[in-house]
Amino acid sequence: MRWLIGKTNGAKTYAMRLFTIQPGGKIPLHNHPEEHEIFVLQGRAKMLGSLEETYAKKDDVVFVPSNEPHGYDNTEGTEPFRFICVIPLLEKD
Repeated sequence: MRWLIGKTNGAKTYAMRLFTIQPGGKIPLHNHPEEHEIFVLQGRAKMLGSLEETYAKKDDVVFVPSNEPHGYDNTEGTEPFRFICVIPLLEKD
């Protein structure tokens, strides 16, 4: 994960991050209080959680509500799965 925009850039409301999951990798099922807005830049990955059995691919937009278990599985992929993730800015960001 790479932070693109956060408090260090002067952001007061939102943070933007870039994630890359290499082929064979995944982000396991997890949850947290902040919602996510995701835009897929490259690749295709299986969604985990309530979106289980669906796939996100290039140019898809995904909304993950607060406290919703979610994850991304690129173990079947042949290219990196890259996405922009926007979240509300938290104190720790």
